[in-house]
Amino acid sequence: MTLRRRSFAGTLARYVLFGLTGLFLLWALVAGSLWAISFHESVTLPSGMQLGREFDWNRYGRWDLFATNGRTRLARDVEFVCFNDRYVFVHSKNREFTGLYDAETDSRVPVDYSDAMDISGLDKPGGSCNGYFTGWVGPGLLLDDGRPPFVPPCAWRNVDNEALRDRAWFERPCAPGPWPPERQ
Repeated sequence: MTLRRRSFAGTLARYVLFGLTGLFLLWALVAGSLWAISFHESVTLPSGMQLGREFDWNRYGRWDLFATNGRTRLARDVEFVCFNDRYVFVHSKNREFTGLYDAETDSRVPVDYSDAMDISGLDKPGGSCNGYFTGWVGPGLLLDDGRPPFVPPCAWRNVDNEALRDRAWFERPCAPGPWPPERQ
């Protein structure tokens, strides 16, 4: 058996390649984990309040309602919202956060559902929403870069409500066609 000597250049190249591969894998691991931790989507409502989605390892992303300063969390685990220029009514997975929130005071209004809908002007005959949409919408449907089917239906835009001041809100993306969409 003959012992073959390796060249110094070949050995050096092999170790450099292994080292660079290891550094790249370490960078990918750190960058990926930082991206997942800092993952954040948000939409600013006409009232100035914000709906924000942060990545949560246990809940795969949770939508929360924040005050007009963007930092003070008012409600957690938001499922559906109905909103106008001042008020946001939140349905939350965590029932203690379900209720009416006022953008002028950046706080929750301590009233029951029927009083909240009367105070805010969000009540619509038939039990739906009389805010910027005529139906209750999930926060994920309100993102600026949304595309069908991940946007509210155009038929739900409440353009007939003259009390709504931010008319540009109606120019946001929406899903055309009948609602509910036909199955294919």
